[in-house]
Amino acid sequence: MAVKKSVRHKSAMKAARQALKHQAKNRAALSQVKTAVKNLRQALGEKTSSKAELKKKVEPLLVLAQKTLMTAARKKIMKRETASRKISRLGRAVHVATQA
Repeated sequence: MAVKKSVRHKSAMKAARQALKHQAKNRAALSQVKTAVKNLRQALGEKTSSKAELKKKVEPLLVLAQKTLMTAARKKIMKRETASRKISRLGRAVHVATQA
């Protein structure tokens, strides 16, 4: 799939190869974002004995999720507004789970 039969020019062949590399990189970055968010959501859903224990467990996961989301936004893999919205919602979910 790297080079289609209809692609005949050198520059078009190179562009097709580059597109595959970029696609793989972007897919890997989005996978990291999804994994970080999923791990945080799972940690929020688990039952713990105290709010302090939950907070101690969830805070590093929140930082990691924020970091991966903003990295994806900075590299234009995801829109900045989308990343900010997801960070806001995750932060609010953590706050609600650890405060009330």
